[in-house]
Amino acid sequence: MPNPLFFLRSNYPPPTIEPDAWQVRIDGRVKRPLTLSLDELQSLPNRTDEVWLECAGNSRRRFDPPGEGNQWDEQAVSNAVFTGVSLSAVLDRVGLEDDALEVLATGGDSTAFQRSLPLDMARRPEVVLAWQMNGEPIPAPNGGPVRLVVPGWAGIASVKWPVQLEIVNTPFRGYYHAERYIMADATGRVSASVREMPVKSVFAWPAEGQIVAAGTHTVFGFAWSGLGQIARVEVSTDGQRTWSAARIAPGDGPLAWLRWELPWTASAAGAATLAVRATDTAGNVQPQSVPWNKFGYLMNAIATRSVTVQAG
Repeated sequence: MPNPLFFLRSNYPPPTIEPDAWQVRIDGRVKRPLTLSLDELQSLPNRTDEVWLECAGNSRRRFDPPGEGNQWDEQAVSNAVFTGVSLSAVLDRVGLEDDALEVLATGGDSTAFQRSLPLDMARRPEVVLAWQMNGEPIPAPNGGPVRLVVPGWAGIASVKWPVQLEIVNTPFRGYYHAERYIMADATGRVSASVREMPVKSVFAWPAEGQIVAAGTHTVFGFAWSGLGQIARVEVSTDGQRTWSAARIAPGDGPLAWLRWELPWTASAAGAATLAVRATDTAGNVQPQSVPWNKFGYLMNAIATRSVTVQAG
């Protein structure tokens, strides 16, 4: 996804931080507190990965009634190539105390914006402090000059403009853990916090309500999962009565989304309903429906498209 088209979502107005002014403080339950500048961060061994990121509220408007928040269709997911330093390498430099439990990141947009990662997740090599996106400096609205990238988890975990990483020895229960980015039902009962994103596939073509000419077309879209790799994608062109296996074009690495496509011969004029569902290697399948939740998170029900076939 080109940088100007990558989706944008922030809880506070983006700050203006010049690259030579950015720095991050790593402290808390560490043996050697450290402050890193961008130059110092870039001097460490780095890695490059193609990664999808999805907002927890992507597809929120598909709930009935829609959950609270931005009324996204499927626009709040994108895929890009990020370059950065594994957070684990930074943690090794400061040395963690034996009781270290989580890494608490504070964003440069507001001291109120804080999210934590369990230490086992923070130490995964693919979790990085990134400064490059698609071969260019990360644009400021996307978190530049430096952002966290946490593959597979809701975008809220990939804190933009991090200015502090505090290692804590108790579970963090701040606003964006306890009052937002939680799964709350109609009674207010909270069942879980938002972490991994579920298996999902969506259409890139056709669009909802599109008029298509009779003949053969290539239906296509993308699929991803925070719980495993995509094992298969199936498409229905007859209102989910039958399903056909789509061709999957692998992404560049295990953290990228996958493109799927299927030839479709639209022969009967009139209304047609297409559907797509994905299955991942952990056995998770896109469901027919998703239980309603207050904030409209984790909507991954089977995606559909209603189109009209025009007689030839």
